[in-house]
Amino acid sequence: MKTFYNYLFLGLPLALLSGCAAIKPAEVVAPPSPVYWNAPGSASALLAYFDQLRLLSVPELAKETERARKSYAKDKSTFYQLQYAIALSVPGGDIRHAQQLLDPLVKETGRRDLPLHALAAMLSTDLAERQRLEEALQTQIRRADDLDGKLEALKDIEKKMMQRENVIKGKP
Repeated sequence: MKTFYNYLFLGLPLALLSGCAAIKPAEVVAPPSPVYWNAPGSASALLAYFDQLRLLSVPELAKETERARKSYAKDKSTFYQLQYAIALSVPGGDIRHAQQLLDPLVKETGRRDLPLHALAAMLSTDLAERQRLEEALQTQIRRADDLDGKLEALKDIEKKMMQRENVIKGKP
């Protein structure tokens, strides 16, 4: 019986060790890095394009707008139409022309490319709101100018009335 325990005592650790050798360590898999897919002609490419436009100086922006116009003149695709509209929609750009470019895309019922159509609708809505706000601002500026003119007229009337009172009282 003693030999049985000796074999068991020696065999058990060997069996345990051999079992550990059979287990392979788990492979370390790096988490996938985020992929920013900007396929040519996609809505995400146009959003990346807008992000680049924001960083351009005024002369560079003018050059890029002209380049976008030429691209659209060569290829009247939805992508280039949107690209040109985006270049025009940057602050300081021609909002009315950008809106004219977007109107046919927004009204199009075929909607072959839903992401581009959705981007056109969003941009069109944004431009319409900017136009409305600019018109409201111009209205407020005109109103302020009118009120300023009326205030100046009242000041002149008051000044003339004070001068007449001084003449009547005999004060120079």
